[in-house]
Amino acid sequence: MKKTKIPSLIPILILTLITIVMWVFLDVFRALKQTPELVVPTEISQPLTPTLDQTSINQIESRTFLNDSQIPNNVANSSPTPGALATPQPENASGSGTTQ
Repeated sequence: MKKTKIPSLIPILILTLITIVMWVFLDVFRALKQTPELVVPTEISQPLTPTLDQTSINQIESRTFLNDSQIPNNVANSSPTPGALATPQPENASGSGTTQ
């Protein structure tokens, strides 16, 4: 029995067909997965002016300043207990009868 030899052109054509199919598939995949180009508004892309607004700075300086002694010390528990979720009581609710 004689074996027939495959012409040398057929393997090259098969490899070329596989290459073309893969190329088209990957090109379509890349086109579908490509993120659209972001459009930045011109207001955002304009450079900042290096001048300071003096009226805003004066308003900030004229605000009330609290010392550390005027700020109450609030300590939060990291794991609340079931009874801690009750409604908060006013500070002078202890029955001392003092008013401010």
